Amino acid sequence: MTLNCNRRLAYVLLLFTALPVWAQEGQESESTRIDQTRLEQSSQRAAEAWGLNQQEYRRYESIMEGPRGTWSPDLDPLTALGLEARSQAERQKYAEKLVETERARVEAELAFQRAYDDAWQRLYPNDMPVNSFSTRDGEDATRSVFGSNPSASSQRLNVVVATEGCDQCDATVKRLLNSGAAMDIWILDSNGDDDRIRSWAAQVGIPPAKVRAGRVTLNHGGSLNVDSSELPRVAPRG
Repeated sequence: MTLNCNRRLAYVLLLFTALPVWAQEGQESESTRIDQTRLEQSSQRAAEAWGLNQQEYRRYESIMEGPRGTWSPDLDPLTALGLEARSQAERQKYAEKLVETERARVEAELAFQRAYDDAWQRLYPNDMPVNSFSTRDGEDATRSVFGSNPSASSQRLNVVVATEGCDQCDATVKRLLNSGAAMDIWILDSNGDDDRIRSWAAQVGIPPAKVRAGRVTLNHGGSLNVDSSELPRVAPRG
């Protein structure tokens, strides 16, 4: 009798000892399921943002885990899928998706730029507006200045200058102003300071009316890959 009681007691103790392990395993399993669900939801949102289904987005992730991800680590899903397309039809599909996505992006940015210009004119009508360099940095920003742009007028110029240590920059801008040229001026050493650009523009004699009318634009050009020894740099826009 005593032996049986001892056995039952040992079994109960063993049961209570094991319960925390079972509970811990259950908690870990539940935590894993939650993390997996969150990961899937995040992936689904990203896929929908690019107009892709889950299968397409998983293929994109697989592509970026391979050589393409090493060559181009910041590649967007549509470009990656297009570059690694398995057929001409697939390549065409992603090319068209990218065109539509880029068009929507540009339209949104232009709409906001117009709203910004209207706000500037309303709030600071007597100050010269200074444009930020670009919504894209680095190579893309450089191409936006010196790259191909079929819709741009060939009579408009891109002029890259510095506010300090470049007397020729000032002389060139003054000459172009006197000739009546329309131009977009990019200041390499503005360091993001609008007032520095405005001060330089006033010193050179850029008429505020031309800036407000858009004949001359003043832009931060710190992201341009132009050596100071090449200044001033003048090139037709487009």
